[in-house]
Amino acid sequence: MEDYQLQDGHTTTPGFAKYILPTSLDVPQINSIIVEDPDPIGPLGVKGIGEPAMVPTIPAIMNAIYDAVGVRITSLPATPEKVLMAIRAKDREHAQAAE
Repeated sequence: MEDYQLQDGHTTTPGFAKYILPTSLDVPQINSIIVEDPDPIGPLGVKGIGEPAMVPTIPAIMNAIYDAVGVRITSLPATPEKVLMAIRAKDREHAQAAE
C-alpha cells in the first residue's frame, strides 16, 4: 500500500503523511486450519508459519489484476490509479492499431 519512491538515489517520499498503513478493514476474514507436521530437522520439530505465506501473495494479486482487467502491473503498489492508467494506455494502443 505504500508508494516508496527513489529519484537519483534519494527518497521522494520522506514523511509518513502519504504512507498508507493497512488496517484490519483492509484484510478479508481468514480462517486458519493448522495441520501439525513435525519438521525432522528443526529444533523441537517446529517450522516457520508466517514467512512462507508471504512469498506467493503479491504475485497472486498481480495475476488476479491481470486476469480481471487484462493489463499487467509490474511495479508496486498496484494502486487503482496505476491500474486505470494501464487500462487507458492499453485502450489507446488498441485504438492506434485499429487505425
